[in-house]
Amino acid sequence: MEQQIHLVPGATVYGADGEKVGTISTWGSNFLVVAKGFFFPTDYYIPMSAVESSTNDEIYLNVTKEEALTQGWDIEPPMEGEYAGTHTGDYVDETNLRVPVHEEHLEATKRVADAGEVTISKRVVTEQEMIEVPVTEERVRVDWRTAPGEASGDEAVFEEGSIEVPVSREVVDVSKRTVRTGELEVTKEREQRTEQVTDSVRREVVDVDDTSVRAKQGRQDR
Repeated sequence: MEQQIHLVPGATVYGADGEKVGTISTWGSNFLVVAKGFFFPTDYYIPMSAVESSTNDEIYLNVTKEEALTQGWDIEPPMEGEYAGTHTGDYVDETNLRVPVHEEHLEATKRVADAGEVTISKRVVTEQEMIEVPVTEERVRVDWRTAPGEASGDEAVFEEGSIEVPVSREVVDVSKRTVRTGELEVTKEREQRTEQVTDSVRREVVDVDDTSVRAKQGRQDR
């Protein structure tokens, strides 16, 4: 029994390798007209014998996409019978063609980057310091006292000599000691600010140039 092939305008045609070949724009009695491309489609006239299977909106060939596009099927064969439709190009329905229009928008992402470093160092500074220390030293004081009575005639009292009286004093010895005067506490803080970024974006603008006969008549009537 011959396999029933479902032909629907706009159905997608796939090669045996699963690659999309194009979409059905119309068909004849022994071939499919498959449009490849959108704004400037190229028609390929694929014979019915190359159709392996079909669903409601998909057609599968028994040749690969490359084989379908390189066998000279872009030349229209002699017409046999009536076309079932006259639509070409990417099909949406029989009267409307949907043209996707796009534009770009900026999306900002944040990442942590090295902003440099802060170096904290200690150095030794030598300076003069003076302190006052009270010291004690001994001194000899001689006081004259009047002796009572008279001296005897003993010649021994007139002997010459000296008396040594030891004296002492305090001497300051200087030493150093290390004291802790404080400490540095190093912390990092996060500060948030707003930064503006600018870049060029693209968007698609659709221009319609109507050169149909009806449009020309409308311009002449103005």
